[in-house]
Amino acid sequence: MIRMLRNIMLLVAFTLFVFKVQAQAPFISQTFNNNQFFNPASVGFGSYNRFSSIYRSQFTSVGRPYKTIGLNVDFGFLKNEGADMNNLGFGIQGLSEQILDGILQTNSITATLADRVFFDDSRTTYLSLGIGATFVNRTVDYSSLIFGDQFTSGRLLNATSMEVLNNNFSKNSLNVGFLFSRNNNNSFFQLGMSSYFIGRSTGYNSTNDSARVSPLNEFSQVLGQLNYEQIFSGNKTLLIHANYQNRYENEFVYAGAAIGIPFNETYESTNRMYVGCFYRTKDAVVPYIGLLLNKYKFGFTYDIYNNDMTIANLKPQTFEFTLSTYFGKRRNEGMRSLFD
Repeated sequence: MIRMLRNIMLLVAFTLFVFKVQAQAPFISQTFNNNQFFNPASVGFGSYNRFSSIYRSQFTSVGRPYKTIGLNVDFGFLKNEGADMNNLGFGIQGLSEQILDGILQTNSITATLADRVFFDDSRTTYLSLGIGATFVNRTVDYSSLIFGDQFTSGRLLNATSMEVLNNNFSKNSLNVGFLFSRNNNNSFFQLGMSSYFIGRSTGYNSTNDSARVSPLNEFSQVLGQLNYEQIFSGNKTLLIHANYQNRYENEFVYAGAAIGIPFNETYESTNRMYVGCFYRTKDAVVPYIGLLLNKYKFGFTYDIYNNDMTIANLKPQTFEFTLSTYFGKRRNEGMRSLFD
């Protein structure tokens, strides 16, 4: 049964990578704290089982903000004989993106399954493969909208982008990811890639047949990520993260580093404070403060934009908070990392 499941996962993953991939994923600044939202191969393989959350409030000083709220739980199961480390992982992620105080909401739920293959007897180095299925639902509260075009009887009198929203409420997505990991007593390293395939309606606008909605069906995404944390002088750590995202009409690199400063550490407890900064190309500088408190992880970022909005004196403000907690028995004795 397990072998059959693994073969099915390999077949689906290969198929999705060969053909063109289309999808969307959350746009957040702390991808390194929430890799399970971006790469399905990361679920279930940390030191512990995990619950994590995201809250991002974007452009709060410009108007009613764009909010992103995410929840995740993932765990390992079907442990190997004579070992504490699991071979299979399972995760569920829920995500809600809200515009104008929830007038427009995009809500999704994803179920993810992952498997891994070890390369050494100590089980510190492995390659994992994950696949996931997502259901996405979009809602629009038309009664709260004020815009130039007239809206009546469930349709707009003039063709606009709002009409596309009226036609396209739900969609399904499949995603796949690969992740190479190495975790020993002094370092933590990950290198991975993920892609998405999305199914949604195609065709013509219901009120204006000359208005194609095909641009919505050309949204593509491929994401690659690098995570590295190394212990150095005085048990401090150097953390480096970089990811590349290729979205529809949007391609960027997000990279930076942080220093982890230990405090009140014991053999059974890992406590560090992280201070660092990241940069998203052509968009923003992102200072970061984080805490790793034994089985809890906190993160805070503030995006400092360098685009035309600051030139126009809009001064947008974007805050992002993350909170994770771990549960269950520890499954390995490797280094506890912020990426774990």
